[in-house]
Amino acid sequence: MMRRIAGDGLIALALALALAACKAPPALPGETVTSPPAAPAATDVSTEIPEPTLGEPATLTPGLPTPVAEPLAHLPPGEELAIQSIHMVDTSTGWAIGRAEDDLDRIVRTSDGGLTWTDVTPPEAVGSPDDPRWAFLSTWADAQHAWAVYSGVMDLERGPIAVVVWRTADGGATWNPSRLIGAPEGSGWFEPLALGVLDDGFGWLMAAIDAGMMHQYIALYTTQDGGDAWTRVLDPYGDQPVQSCPKTGLAFADSSIGWMTRDCGGLIDQVTLITTADGGATWIERPVSPPSGLPGGYAYSYLCAPHSIRLDTPRAGMLAVSCFQYLDTPGPGGETKRDGPHALYRTDDGGMTWTAHDYPGGQLSWLDESRGWAFSRDIYRTRDGGATWQLIHTVNWDGQFSFVDEDHGWAVARNEEEIALVRTEDGGASWSILRPVAGP
Repeated sequence: MMRRIAGDGLIALALALALAACKAPPALPGETVTSPPAAPAATDVSTEIPEPTLGEPATLTPGLPTPVAEPLAHLPPGEELAIQSIHMVDTSTGWAIGRAEDDLDRIVRTSDGGLTWTDVTPPEAVGSPDDPRWAFLSTWADAQHAWAVYSGVMDLERGPIAVVVWRTADGGATWNPSRLIGAPEGSGWFEPLALGVLDDGFGWLMAAIDAGMMHQYIALYTTQDGGDAWTRVLDPYGDQPVQSCPKTGLAFADSSIGWMTRDCGGLIDQVTLITTADGGATWIERPVSPPSGLPGGYAYSYLCAPHSIRLDTPRAGMLAVSCFQYLDTPGPGGETKRDGPHALYRTDDGGMTWTAHDYPGGQLSWLDESRGWAFSRDIYRTRDGGATWQLIHTVNWDGQFSFVDEDHGWAVARNEEEIALVRTEDGGASWSILRPVAGP
């Protein structure tokens, strides 16, 4: 049944659901929905499964089984979409992960600011019900260049699984598959967690392959040629600090220098940035001092974790640390924990020393070194690199945001099981609903 998120005084967020059986809410004033012609069908691609070894390029291995399922067909025009995540390039053009009636994720692209979306999903075969490869992990460089890999837990006990990184240089009109990637021997699954490619062709793919006892075991692959050949540079079996605790971020400045963050859930009374200087083969921990609101340091009842990495050069970058406090006695509303404090850290020497400012909390997004936002249900903006923050608006939904300038932004808004795509043209002070549909 169609449900509606309650209005917050500035918008009433009517939700666009993906199921065709649901009736869409009435259009907002001035909104239009188009019905473009059908998109072309996907092209079949045969694949093989490699067994790469540590430090060697992933190569095709003949004689192994290939997927038997049909490639995912592109959506017909006019079908409603529930946008799951969005990355806008400018006020007209952007990429997204969209979900339609069949509940399968697709890569879609817009040229009209998010009203209509062309299905440009790569032609990989959809897995069987016992091996459901249906969600994407993607990264976007600009309006033409993007990379994607099927995500989701995949049980390797049934045999090797083909893992392909797809890349496009023409806005998704055509996709090229990488040479295939295999999980390390003994892996329980292969779940991509982070994917990125720099302008010079260096890229990285981090995948979870097992878990247990506050460990999230990962394998790390890198490419030097923009995503064709991948080398496994890190296995989960060595004595590396990256294997403990769930990961919250990974970024590289170049083919050598990288940063990783993790959330240990209070298991360790310390917050650290984990860094590499050799392209991900070895990692060291660098301590991050507690926020000013924690004079006693990182100790229970406060639990803190780093996130929101921004790595501008091999030596200069930013990250955030967010904390919450467990309460011995529930608060007036029955709450058992309290939010904050939060701090934004900068370094100019690769993490050896840090300067810090308090910030209001939430995920950070930056237009440049000075202008950015802190996104939670309270939307804050900074124009001085995080030294001061201005509250722009408070919403009653959680969002994944994408801004292209100080005024124009989009968000995938969620509240309980409801979802909608919304847009602002005044920096987040007000939001209007878009009702996305598949287009040509």
